[in-house]
Amino acid sequence: MRRLPNIITISRILITPIFIYAFFQQGLVWRFVTLLIFILSTATDRLDGYLARKYGWESALGKFLDPLADKVLITSAFVCLVFVDYIDIWMVAVMVLRDFVVTWLRSFGTKIGKPVHTMEIARWKTGVQTVVIYLAFAYMILKSLVEKYGIESAFFSKIEEWRLIWVFMLIATLFTLITGIIYIFENKHLFAKKTTRH
Repeated sequence: MRRLPNIITISRILITPIFIYAFFQQGLVWRFVTLLIFILSTATDRLDGYLARKYGWESALGKFLDPLADKVLITSAFVCLVFVDYIDIWMVAVMVLRDFVVTWLRSFGTKIGKPVHTMEIARWKTGVQTVVIYLAFAYMILKSLVEKYGIESAFFSKIEEWRLIWVFMLIATLFTLITGIIYIFENKHLFAKKTTRH
């Protein structure tokens, strides 16, 4: 049972290809399937963490896999949105670069005996990114409904005109960049040179 949180986490990684396949299928049903897969993935993200903390099943492997599973799913979702021209590739690149830098900081901190702890703002970052994905999926479902039933919607037209999904993604990208800068600033002591006394 101690392995259950890790099994759940790994399942989030393994379901990502199915998520990508569903995303690129046509039709309203597939839009709902895509959203359902994402909901289940985010729900199990909370579940594995809860089980690990509640029953003392935390492990070094779990601490490594959990953020990795988040990054795999969220990055895959954003790359999919790039392919349908909802967002720009540079936005995803900023997010990936930020995660790379923070991951390197953690690795470097562990190596020199100064571990980098997860900051609360990082959880907010993941939350903001997840909300943007939910909004994009809701928009895709709305778009499928409009196309299928020929609905006239001024609200939908405004979303199209103002490119709201792109705007929300821009906000998420800037927030992600800021969290990366904060991580670097808060852990600048990792690069401080030791002074020796004579």
